[in-house]
Amino acid sequence: MKAHLTQIGEMAFEARAEGRPPIVLDAAGKGDDPKGPSPFQAALLAAMGCAASDIVWILRKQKAPLAKLEIEAEAERAETEPRVLTTVHLHYKVYGEGVSEAAVKRAIDLSTEKYCSVGIMLRRAGVAWENTFEILPGT
Repeated sequence: MKAHLTQIGEMAFEARAEGRPPIVLDAAGKGDDPKGPSPFQAALLAAMGCAASDIVWILRKQKAPLAKLEIEAEAERAETEPRVLTTVHLHYKVYGEGVSEAAVKRAIDLSTEKYCSVGIMLRRAGVAWENTFEILPGT
């Protein structure tokens, strides 16, 4: 994998993975107008994106009637430097008429334990991880 990053502002950077469109990462301080998520926030967003793509893929493979997936995250950081992630709680909102609880639980478990390399990497680094979910009517 290749990637490139260029400074585009005081603490803003355009980052591009080979063959993909750019994203902006911004380590702006309080009171500044950030142009994108901070690099630290991007790590949490990457874990969410990784889990979401796994779960949608698994549920589709199981032919579950998934209409939409949303994930809400809460994370905590260490109080002292380095202020690493210490805990992550992902709450999955699975939308679809007739999606079974067993299918959702299996998809989340497979993502968490086998497929989501970003989440697995964070947990191996010591991040405590919690998953919860609810199934809602399709929209």
